[in-house]
Order: sequence, then structure tokens, then C-alpha cells
Amino acid sequence: MVEKISGEKLLLLFTHEMNRSEKFSFITGTQPFKISFSSKEYFVYIKNVSSAYFKNRPDVNRAQLPIREEFYFIKNSSIPFIFLGYDSVNDLYVCWDFYIAKTRLNAQNNVSFYSRQTWQNQVQENEFLEKKLTNGDKLILFKRKLIIDFFEKIDAFFEKKTISASAETKSNSVDSACNSGKVYKITDVELLKTLKPLLTGVAIHTLEAIQIVQKFYGEKYPNMTYRDWSNLVKGINF
Repeated sequence: MVEKISGEKLLLLFTHEMNRSEKFSFITGTQPFKISFSSKEYFVYIKNVSSAYFKNRPDVNRAQLPIREEFYFIKNSSIPFIFLGYDSVNDLYVCWDFYIAKTRLNAQNNVSFYSRQTWQNQVQENEFLEKKLTNGDKLILFKRKLIIDFFEKIDAFFEKKTISASAETKSNSVDSACNSGKVYKITDVELLKTLKPLLTGVAIHTLEAIQIVQKFYGEKYPNMTYRDWSNLVKGINF
């Protein structure tokens, strides 16, 4: 029986290895959480890899992305989203194409990403094993102790997916709410001018900034929670 590791312990297993590198710093969160490596920020989410319970295909494993409030913000952020599956028996990670994984955030309940037990059992101590699923999805499998090397080489593992200019503009627009009734990025120039003195300098007034943003957008985006407003403000880059 595969041991199911708690989200908190999955985070500790990850940071235990990553802390060996001076390039790594933990920023915030549990699952998902935010890190920095080589001065580049990443959102990371780790789930247990376990059987997909297909009667005719017992070798198929999976990890699932649930619907989470935080994922709405992450999906519309420019920061990469890394989805890792953890195999506790082999002490290894499965990483799916992070460009694809990000597009599937909150697409539906429990989006499944698949692996194979035979592949996981094949992984050697000092190698990155590359595999492809029948649907074309690429995945990289590697022992947990190689997680620093993985982030060193991360851009070489998956090909960057191009997005048309019009699609990118729509994705980043405050008017693009992904049918959720929420706003994910502030682009109003005058509002940003108002917020800048509150969020820069020695004294930071986050609460006041959140209240101003709530008043500005509240009627247009009634589905926003306080956490949404807080994430929106914290995601501003001047």
C-alpha cells in the first residue's frame, strides 16, 4: 500500500533537499507554495502519486489537481507553476510539463496527470528519466535528491508553449475573469498610482491598499474573497 504523505510533510521533504542550495529561498505557502531559485520565482504544488484504479491497467498511476482559490491567481500570474507528484516508495518526483499543467489549473474538478508504476520503478539514482504518455504529455521522473539539479536544468526539460499576443492580453486583462467573476491583475493606471505610495517605501500599508482595491472593483467582481483581494494586492509589481 502506497503511503499517503500529508501536504505539510511533502513540503518539508522538498525544502529539506532544496535548503542545501544557496540559490534557494522559501517565500510563502504550504500547498501550493512559492519559492525562489537562482533569483527566479516559482509556484510549486506537490501531490502524492498513487494508483489510478483502472481495472484493466493496474500499472497506471496519477496525481490530481483539485480546484483551489489560489489557483485562479496562479493561473493568471507570469510566475511558472510546477506540479510535482511524489512517489514515497521510490522517494522520487514526477514532474509534468509545467506549461501545460498551468493551463489546466481549475479547468475542472480533480484534473488527473498520469504516470506508470513501471517507469517509477525504473528511475536510477542519478538520472532524469523522460517519458511520454499516449496523449503526448511529457513527464520527467527523478529521485528526490536531484531536485536541486532539476531546478538548475528546468528550462531544458520542457519546450515553452507560445501564446498569441491577443490571447496573452486577454489572459492578463482585469476584464478576463475566466468565468469566475474575479479579477487577477490590476492594470488601471490611476489605481496603481494611488496604491504605489502605500506599497513601496519604508512603511507598507497593505490593509489600506486592499480596502481601496475592494472599493474600486467590488461591484464588478462580487465573487472575490478577502484572500483574493489580498493576493491581488500582493501580486502587484511596480
